[in-house]
Amino acid sequence: MKARPTRVVSVGVLTCALVLTGCSKDTTASPPASSPASASGATSTATGSATAAAGDEVRGRSGAFTVVPPEGWTEATDKATGVADIDLVLLSSKKVGAFANNLVVTSAAGDQSVLDDELAKGRQQLGAAGRTVSSAPGKSVSGSAAAGFTTTFEQQGIKVLARSYGVSRGGRIYLLTLSSSQADATHAMAEFDELLSTWAWT
Repeated sequence: MKARPTRVVSVGVLTCALVLTGCSKDTTASPPASSPASASGATSTATGSATAAAGDEVRGRSGAFTVVPPEGWTEATDKATGVADIDLVLLSSKKVGAFANNLVVTSAAGDQSVLDDELAKGRQQLGAAGRTVSSAPGKSVSGSAAAGFTTTFEQQGIKVLARSYGVSRGGRIYLLTLSSSQADATHAMAEFDELLSTWAWT
């Protein structure tokens, strides 16, 4: 059978990309065995990723939105090589529990039904991988409602908490996944809320 033409990167792959981006400079990390093989390219091998001064707005690769990163965050989109449909990666310069807070945004053509399917599939895949999956409070992305879920797990000895949200707008779907150490979860969400307050569709 022919595969669906509009296939967005799975939440499982996206979460893996975040873990690899947020971990130490060591590039020997590999994704969990349960993640699709395409995540294996998402290592932090990039050099000279773009940086943004405090207050500078950053535009996603799709050109569909801009956002102002919180203080101390930089654009690191090139660190997620090998992950399909990457739109934007933002990475904190600070680490808590040996992990840097980060946000990965992917985008692809699709409607609400495609988004709902991806979120349900992501929850199922991550749950099957032994991760704790729970609902996350809804968010608003510049007027567009975003639903999502939270996963907690341990990777490379680091306790990680990831929040994955999906939003549909203008015939495209966007997956936003915020990842942090569990110890810095509250602060990470505050930074995420600050970031979302600057999100503007273009």
